[in-house]
Amino acid sequence: MKRILLLAGEGNIPLLVYKKAQEEGEVLVLSSLSLSPPEGLEPDLWIDGLSLAQVLEIVQQEKITHICLAGKVPKNLVFEENVLHEELERLFFSIPKWQDQALLQAVLTKFQEKVELISPLFFLKEYLTPPGKIAGRDPSPEEWKDISYGVRIARFLADEEIGQTVVVKRGTVLALEGAEGTDETIKRGVSLGKEVVVVKMARSQQSFLIDIPAIGEKTVQCLKNGGIIALEAGKTFLLDRENIEEEARNLGVGIVGIN
Repeated sequence: MKRILLLAGEGNIPLLVYKKAQEEGEVLVLSSLSLSPPEGLEPDLWIDGLSLAQVLEIVQQEKITHICLAGKVPKNLVFEENVLHEELERLFFSIPKWQDQALLQAVLTKFQEKVELISPLFFLKEYLTPPGKIAGRDPSPEEWKDISYGVRIARFLADEEIGQTVVVKRGTVLALEGAEGTDETIKRGVSLGKEVVVVKMARSQQSFLIDIPAIGEKTVQCLKNGGIIALEAGKTFLLDRENIEEEARNLGVGIVGIN
């Protein structure tokens, strides 16, 4: 039987993975005191800060066979004092650029020396964004132009490890995602224009072991004055589907999956 260590970050994805992973074997949930795992998921074990050594020690003690990383780890934690433990800090300082993919891949390589990795996608295929209209209203012709423009910008951001989200209005970029995350990016864009277009894309070479782009109900709520959300179909997660559809109707938001 598989013994799965679920490394739980923030957001709803860890809880969804936990429910499905229990069908595959024994699941032990581990999180950090520096993180806020989702309500309804109570970790079995906690570590202080971010420590590679502590995780690997637990892997050995608990005879773990598989690890799944699920949920968001805010990028700002990497730069805060007394969060990175010494061994992880040494690993990160061996990397020229602290981009998300590079940092996470370095950690995954260490894990792969001990156990097998499982992608959250293994458990959550049903949550992948479908192509076409998903909820709410249809984009206008002008909004479709903004979507096409936003796709080019968002893809560049994703491939350059900057972010995954862009907010556009009539061919003008209102906000680009950096380390702050999708929802904060949208809020900045909304502060500059009503009924904006939000485009979220994955990397061209997206790794589904880590950092899969996702939105949930709270993301839609950021568009309090209406607008459009366009997500890359088949490469992003759409969570809270029923609640998202209701919020989209109430707020005059359209949500589409694009290829």
